[in-house]
Amino acid sequence: MINSLLVVGTAMAFEEILKEHDVPHELVDDDESREFHKIWESADDKDRKLVFRQALPAVRRIAEHEPYLFETAGDPLRIRFNYLERKLHVDSFGELLLERPDINWNISVSIKNDARIISALPVADRARNIKDGRVINIFNEIDDFGERIFDVPCTNEYFNDVNEVLLTFEPLTNEEWMQKIKEPEFLYGKLISPMLRAIGNEVSRIMKYHPEAPQKMIDYFYGKYDYYFLNPIAELEVTRMGAVNCHGQLGRIPNSHHYYTTKVKYPTELLEVRFATGRRGEILKDTIKFAFDGGWELCMTLSFDEEHIEERNFSLNVYLPTTPYNSYRDQVNWDK
Repeated sequence: MINSLLVVGTAMAFEEILKEHDVPHELVDDDESREFHKIWESADDKDRKLVFRQALPAVRRIAEHEPYLFETAGDPLRIRFNYLERKLHVDSFGELLLERPDINWNISVSIKNDARIISALPVADRARNIKDGRVINIFNEIDDFGERIFDVPCTNEYFNDVNEVLLTFEPLTNEEWMQKIKEPEFLYGKLISPMLRAIGNEVSRIMKYHPEAPQKMIDYFYGKYDYYFLNPIAELEVTRMGAVNCHGQLGRIPNSHHYYTTKVKYPTELLEVRFATGRRGEILKDTIKFAFDGGWELCMTLSFDEEHIEERNFSLNVYLPTTPYNSYRDQVNWDK
């Protein structure tokens, strides 16, 4: 969940540091920035001061890792707000982007209550085609995530598995459907868990024969930009922070191949696929976890698209439950 007020506070913290060092910069004025500033203007002054306290020391720590932040020659540095809904393979999941296209420098900053959430993406939408009371099944109406993510089409086995799930609710009227999904046995036993199991099995099949698939999966959900993340902890008055530097965009040192922020290696092997466990050790019937070498993990939580629940569309929420090994981690005290 995005902490929108903290997003603006973080942008202002970057602006303060840039002004201190006379760095030319601009805050991109677009619909997204205006939306975030509406939230800022409507907030209580006490809350605005709090998020600035949370953000400024973390941003100062980031600045210690980013010498290019203080580059004064060339085009002004641009700060722009970035909604979570943007497609990851097009842009980034961070809510702030800092960019200097003239020197090919950019970083992303993720500011969420859970800073590791990546995005909600639609999956397995299927146009219903019922004729004479009989469902006509056409494979290409089921989302081919294999083609989209791996450039490898999903197998007929996957389509058959998903089709079997879809057939459990296609004959239902809307009234019957809305009643059925209130029943946990139907919701998880017939729909959510079997769909996730089909996805997990297909990912495993693809990765077994395509060694480049682990990197492609991370690349697709991770986005184009490396990112820092901020996560304030109120009871300790600290902001936990860190970075995942997969592409090697963070902590670059001018005229050097070294980094202030460790570069993280891509995974090369899928180690395990299983249903995730909750905080009390319970099996989460709506979440499947992929564990890779190097400490990489991806979790997928499947649910119905709340805006189109009567249309029976699924949504997939993908997130990183942990940061990979050798990722940068730190915490800073709030400004007094």
